Amino acid sequence: MDSKESDEGALPIANNSTKPASTNLWQRFQNYNATQVDKTWSSIPVLATSYVSGLTDSAAYNAWSCFISMQTGNTVFLGLGASHQPLNKPLGWLSSLLSIACFMVGVSTISFCSRKAGVTLRGTLVTSFLVQATLIVIAAALVEGKVVPIATANEQASGRTKYHHISLLPLAFLAFQAGGQIVVSRSFGHNHIPSIVLTSLYSDLVADPLFFHAVNVKRNERIASAILVLTGAITGGWVMKLTSMAAVLWFAAAIKYAIMIGFIIWPGEQAV
Repeated sequence: MDSKESDEGALPIANNSTKPASTNLWQRFQNYNATQVDKTWSSIPVLATSYVSGLTDSAAYNAWSCFISMQTGNTVFLGLGASHQPLNKPLGWLSSLLSIACFMVGVSTISFCSRKAGVTLRGTLVTSFLVQATLIVIAAALVEGKVVPIATANEQASGRTKYHHISLLPLAFLAFQAGGQIVVSRSFGHNHIPSIVLTSLYSDLVADPLFFHAVNVKRNERIASAILVLTGAITGGWVMKLTSMAAVLWFAAAIKYAIMIGFIIWPGEQAV
């Protein structure tokens, strides 16, 4: 039998180079999420979180006399608790202490996970805002379902509201997720717009030697952040007055979900 006949009789060799479609889709999904996002307009989502800070802090202070993001205020409230003040809210210090602790845990956890995955990878940012938004949703659901009682307008006007320890549960979720905002801000290098505190922002704004220059991006972003925190607080106050605290939280969660979707379609960093 010659070589030609043996070749004709041999079985065809299977081509193993062709991968299943599901494997290709999964690989493309992984590659897409492993891309670095373009940082050109990255200040926009960071500024949007400034508005969320105004919303959540106004709602939390109105309901629980503490803050979600502004830990300076919580530290002062914690200090007042040592002398059992304010007299009408003797346990207010406990809410402030929990908020500080959960905020710090949130920052450490989210920053650690972000560093391990890659701070400005698409998948990291999408996951971060997914977690943040979902935690706000859980808090909103607890308030909406009246698991956590919120004082009525009449109770607030009387100056004496009953302290409900169950309120610590949504407060913990909200403070934890707030830590993710400053992690994202630092990840993009926007240290001038931390999105959760304004004292240093005001100081840096007026101390800027280029303040009166026609083109000054950092000045403009600082001003925008301050205005957004203020307008967020105004919005949160009115929404809570006219509807409920839960409505404020649903709105805040919707914004963070929108940021998450934005990072899904955000352009990737172009290779040089």
